[in-house]
Amino acid sequence: MAAKILDPITINKLELKNRVVITPHGTFLSVDSFSEAAIAYQTARARGGCGLSIVECTSTHPTSVNTLNNFDDRVIPGFRKMIESIRPYGMKMFQQLYHGGHNANQPGKRPPLAPSDVHGTELKGVPVPLLEEQIEEIVASFGDAAERCREGGLHGVEIHGAHGYLIHQFLSPLVNRREDKWGGSLENRTRFLQEVLRAVRRKVGRDYVVGVRLSASEAIGGITEEDLQQVVRSLIAEDLIDYVSGSFGDYYEMRYMVGTMAEPTGYMLPSASQILKDVPIPRLTAGRFRTLDEAQQVLNDDIADMVGMLRAHIADPNLVSKSMAGKVEEVRPCIACNQGCVGGLFREQWLGCTVNPAVGFEKYLAEELIEPAKEPRKVLVVGGGPAGMEAARVAALQGHRVILAEAQPTLGGAVNAAKRAPVLHTIGDIVDWQERELFRLGVEVRLGTYMEADEILAEQADTIVIATGSMPRMDGVQTERPGEPPTGVDLPHVLSSIDLILGGKTELGRHAVVLDDTGHYEAIAVADALFAKGLSVTWVTRFNNLAPHMQFNYRGETALARFYNKDEGFTLLVNHHLAEIRPGEVTIHPTKAPTKRVTIPADTVVLVTPNQSVRYLYDEIRHRHPDVHLIGDALAPRDVQYAIADGHRAMRPPAPVVGDRSPA
Repeated sequence: MAAKILDPITINKLELKNRVVITPHGTFLSVDSFSEAAIAYQTARARGGCGLSIVECTSTHPTSVNTLNNFDDRVIPGFRKMIESIRPYGMKMFQQLYHGGHNANQPGKRPPLAPSDVHGTELKGVPVPLLEEQIEEIVASFGDAAERCREGGLHGVEIHGAHGYLIHQFLSPLVNRREDKWGGSLENRTRFLQEVLRAVRRKVGRDYVVGVRLSASEAIGGITEEDLQQVVRSLIAEDLIDYVSGSFGDYYEMRYMVGTMAEPTGYMLPSASQILKDVPIPRLTAGRFRTLDEAQQVLNDDIADMVGMLRAHIADPNLVSKSMAGKVEEVRPCIACNQGCVGGLFREQWLGCTVNPAVGFEKYLAEELIEPAKEPRKVLVVGGGPAGMEAARVAALQGHRVILAEAQPTLGGAVNAAKRAPVLHTIGDIVDWQERELFRLGVEVRLGTYMEADEILAEQADTIVIATGSMPRMDGVQTERPGEPPTGVDLPHVLSSIDLILGGKTELGRHAVVLDDTGHYEAIAVADALFAKGLSVTWVTRFNNLAPHMQFNYRGETALARFYNKDEGFTLLVNHHLAEIRPGEVTIHPTKAPTKRVTIPADTVVLVTPNQSVRYLYDEIRHRHPDVHLIGDALAPRDVQYAIADGHRAMRPPAPVVGDRSPA
């Protein structure tokens, strides 16, 4: 009989209270040692019932600088503070140790180091092949770092042998071109990992948990699942490891390392299951699991003994405790958009979450800090999109009497259109959750209720929140050349994204042109919808690539792979301007070359340009009421992450908006 996901498990001599794991992930919450923000972040997940958290990859050597660096004993006090904070809740913590190789930053403008002079994908420059003495120094640094982890009270370490970093580079015949004892045969390519683990064991002993994370590559000529099976057998034969974590992908296909909503639940399993097959020590895997029932199925299928639920815990740190209490419907869902958790590292250099505004700011915004109001107020929220619903939810948690008025017959705002686009359906999960929470908390929801300024004031609410969203402009104005809008924007075949997805127009022709002037996901959703209706798509954009805001969360990369494989046909025209729209065709030109005009077929034209805020109600009442808030797209058209954050913070005491990475 398969173990249960909430059953304890022993690794080496360490017992975990359950088999739910927060796998390693970048947070940018700390520099060198744990900050108060990082401690609060991890403590929230410990309080929520998770069994094990493996802290983000931490560099062991100064030739690979990360935000967390385990170079000397200065990290130990931060480790001890972290362990002291999580201890009351029984969650155990490991640290993942790594060196980035040719995908790392080396200080002093020096080139990266790698097994061979094979260029990485991250534009770090051609790496310098490691010398024998440098290899030995880096090997020793892993042992020293592991010893500091043990000294600081961490319960174990995980050696990062996956995802295209230095150990993975040594394993890969695609990258490792060495002809000495460190390259060539699989046995030689495994030697670096073996030496790292031997150095770690010498420093921490046999009774301390040591694991390894491994992943196969999708790149032709890369490390394979069969190769990694042999690697695992060799490590177990020497008694070097206590568990194996099976992952998937590397920098050649980063969209598989952190799968988006385009990937199915368990998408890593076809590869990871091969790595973990017949492994006699505890096995860990991941793959966009959002519920304990989904994780349980992995155990039932005997693929692994522990299941990573990282992004699910970013979205709701209380996932385990709520599920154990029979409150599964109250678990805030991860929507797999990657905008805050992955994209936030690049957009704001700080971990975030589209659906959970408290992420990275748990010290101030954790929901456990919400207290009943001493003097409950009447709160009126006008607008039932993500921003308005979040404001109403938080106000209700404080015990206020909350009224939410929505002009449409359903809640959800613009998400009601977005969730109907192919591939984007999981975005609807967050507004469904918000709606359930509103009714659970007793919010008075008035659907089909359009309110003018006098009607709003007549409610005599103590606090008014305007969350009336935004609307497409449809003037065709493009940011790069704002004085040259296209002619023909008023023709009947020119649509907005809302028109296309919700309008029900069936006669769209054969060829479509999508103008993307925002660089976000909206145009991707439009293209998917057009492909689903059988049209070819020509994408016209002022940007240098497709949907640049989606590049760092891998949804742009995923979309391109999808689009270029469409039989209907896909053409990407970057650095272009839409100049004229006529029945059946459009004229375009390079943004910097307006005389180089080309006419292409276009039976349907969809304009994706910045929206116009709907804020007139706020402007009409802001001088007539003492406490009025403008949030979400009504404040400024942005995305769901900002909308929910606006709604949340509007109802909370003021909190920092910029994180502090200083060591605790």
